[in-house]
Amino acid sequence: MAAMNGLHTLLQTHLKELHLPTIRARYESMATQAQQESLSYEQYLAELMAGEWETRQQNRIERSLRESKLPLEKTLAGLDRSRFPRKLNQQINVLLQGVFLDQKENVLAFGNPGSGKTHVLAAVAQELIRQGRKISFCSCNLLAAK
Repeated sequence: MAAMNGLHTLLQTHLKELHLPTIRARYESMATQAQQESLSYEQYLAELMAGEWETRQQNRIERSLRESKLPLEKTLAGLDRSRFPRKLNQQINVLLQGVFLDQKENVLAFGNPGSGKTHVLAAVAQELIRQGRKISFCSCNLLAAK
């Protein structure tokens, strides 16, 4: 039993120093599950690594969303695209592909107040961030003030 406590302490220390918090939190319960399900060492390790990867991806997305300065309440799910003309919906679909990012182009939107410009661009930007892209949002008011 003392050897198991020493191993546990050693694993906790190494996992902390290697910055693997998800594995550190889950390895014991997943080891028990792996034994119950007769998983191979590789399957157990793959499950642990997948959990760490997923947590890091989610943290990266959350950090990118915060850093983007986007209005986070303006999502694609909350956007009523039926009120837009077909041509604008096609443009939204093109923007969702992110080609403008690859070509290092800015996206500017013009229109009357309350027409949905900010909502459309914020929603597109959030989706692109979830795809792993980097986005920085700046309203025209802030841009003109700089």
